[in-house]
Amino acid sequence: MEKYYFHNFTDKNNNHEVHTADCTFLPATENRTCIGEFVGCYSAIVKARADYPSKSFDGCYFCCRPCHEG
Repeated sequence: MEKYYFHNFTDKNNNHEVHTADCTFLPATENRTCIGEFVGCYSAIVKARADYPSKSFDGCYFCCRPCHEG
């Protein structure tokens, strides 16, 4: 299982990027929110959407490529 976070600020597409704890592009501690530990990025994004229904999420191209939509 891996720990997942999302960036508190949105990208150009108004999405909060989801990252693994070991991602090179993981935002600084003060700029990220922990989602929890999951077996994959899909589960992490489902949880993030359930907990924060007013936000949009997308997987990081580098650490969550299967969940990256652009």
